[in-house]
Amino acid sequence: MKPSQSGMRYIAGFEYEQHHITMDAQAQRKHTNRTRDNFTMAHHWITSPQQAHELAAQRRAEFEAMREALEFDGSRDDDTLDAWIETIAAPIIAAVDCKQCANCCRSLDVCLIPSDVEKLSAGLLISPDEVMTRYVDQAAGEAQGEWALVPAHPCPFLNGNLCSIYEYRPHSCRVYPQLTPDFRYNIEDAIEGAFTCPIIYNVLSELVELVEPMPDDDE
Repeated sequence: MKPSQSGMRYIAGFEYEQHHITMDAQAQRKHTNRTRDNFTMAHHWITSPQQAHELAAQRRAEFEAMREALEFDGSRDDDTLDAWIETIAAPIIAAVDCKQCANCCRSLDVCLIPSDVEKLSAGLLISPDEVMTRYVDQAAGEAQGEWALVPAHPCPFLNGNLCSIYEYRPHSCRVYPQLTPDFRYNIEDAIEGAFTCPIIYNVLSELVELVEPMPDDDE
């Protein structure tokens, strides 16, 4: 779970804000038809993390082809692509209940920024120094280019499928899964994330149907 700069748009849980965009005409028609026929069906989306992992493995080549196409797509600027992703993601986020999954809490390191320690201190009713001693690994964080980590798996604050310190949870947890801004430059991370998070898998699964693959060199 990567921490992010303030002021960015997030498509995660209660931090999500709807953005309106205009897709190119062909993509808009395809998206509208798929929305009418499929998107309103709750069972259309994958909600099981195990199934998302299996399907992400099966479809990795498709996702990689989509990544290549988007990275070299000059017809759609970064902001438009980000808004497109947010539009695709909005109904998926609404349909997938994270409280029935919690796979990110079980399998990912929690990246921390300094202000997270103060929040955890308030939520746990212990001193910031004790938070650092009991839960935080700065060396491991620095090795990953982060300030610090809560490296335990599952997260020590997970109770069943619920966060026991939800109101005080770290910033990276608040914004996960963060696909925008700069989706074009973070597609590789999104592909890896599809193995963990059903929301990410579903977004990529819908997106791959709307992106034309690059032609083969011999075509």
